[in-house]
Amino acid sequence: MGRRLGLFFTVVFATLVTTALADEPGLAWPREIVSNEGTLVIYQPQPEALDGNRLQAHAAISIELPGQDEPIFGAMWFTSRIETDRDAGTARVLDITVTKAGWPDSRDTGEQRLMQVVRDAFPVHGLDISLERLSASLETADIERQSLENLNDEPPVIQFREALAVLLLYDGDPSFEEVENSPYERAVNTPFLVARKGRGAYYLSDATHWYQADDALGPWAVTSTPPEDLARMVAEAAKEAAIVVATEPTELVVTQGKPDWKSLEGGEILYASNTETPWLRHLPTGNMYLLLSGRWFRSGSQAGPWAFVPATELPEAFSSIPPASDIGGLRTAVAGTDEAEQAMLDAAIPQTAAIDRADATFSVTYDGKPKFARIDGTSVAYAVNTASQVLEIDGRYYAVDNGVWFT
Repeated sequence: MGRRLGLFFTVVFATLVTTALADEPGLAWPREIVSNEGTLVIYQPQPEALDGNRLQAHAAISIELPGQDEPIFGAMWFTSRIETDRDAGTARVLDITVTKAGWPDSRDTGEQRLMQVVRDAFPVHGLDISLERLSASLETADIERQSLENLNDEPPVIQFREALAVLLLYDGDPSFEEVENSPYERAVNTPFLVARKGRGAYYLSDATHWYQADDALGPWAVTSTPPEDLARMVAEAAKEAAIVVATEPTELVVTQGKPDWKSLEGGEILYASNTETPWLRHLPTGNMYLLLSGRWFRSGSQAGPWAFVPATELPEAFSSIPPASDIGGLRTAVAGTDEAEQAMLDAAIPQTAAIDRADATFSVTYDGKPKFARIDGTSVAYAVNTASQVLEIDGRYYAVDNGVWFT
């Protein structure tokens, strides 16, 4: 969690720094450009790299076409040449070449026409931008790249079960705190209800069944007689799930019985058809592949060791997975496929929503008193005992809910 939040704040804070640099009068964004085809609105470009005087950048855009009530929002990528005027503190973007542009469902909405609108709308004399903002944006892009390069790609512990199972994950060793007005203590570093009374037995509930153990780490067994003061009796279930306990990042791959392998067209790839986890075998090499939280991991055996595999280094046969097959959706996670390219394009397209400040409300529920943990190397702390995303920065608290920030 800490690493994920660290990346999140690296990107968000860098973006806020860039946004805070106000342009000089006459250099304000967004820019509106009117052409015969329609009105193009270009939002603040985000430079990606500067090599000599050649600039690579991308920007959010919107296009108002004649006869349409609502603008079409999208994104574009371009290269250009820049000329700087340090005395004036400006840089002029010249010879703009749009290399790519996309909109929601762009393949079906006249992509070539919209591309031409973008290309024709740019003024021949170029655009002026603040040199200070350009410098800050390039620094931001560099920070973002470094944050991605420093991602920890070590695979989690991967456990396999051939029957219904539930992963009981603690964030570190089990940690208990007293429950107010109760003789019980509850584990505060797991989303499950794990409780104990003094030094007695431990009880676990998944909201349907109850389990009992002599230790927080198990082994756990189903019980039909939890303490009456802890919970009501739960009707006996037709099928109980096994409890798999972990104290470090772990993924659980569950199959309904032994893995049921099926072959894809071409004969190079097998996939387990009786699990919700993408689990593939590459026959020419004998390696197995798992797609976990958007990342690929590879191993020569089920027992591991597992290693991270960039999507660009997957076997070539992965790009030949039939789109209409049971695992056709995996093509979005295979570099070089049309689906992966479209997914990247869609991710860059801005989404808009109207928020009524007067009606926008947000409340946070904590498990006990609010507790915060510091993110290493920052002045930011995050709440650890709530499902909401709550931050503490310099004595103030911030929370985000459905894309809306509250303070």
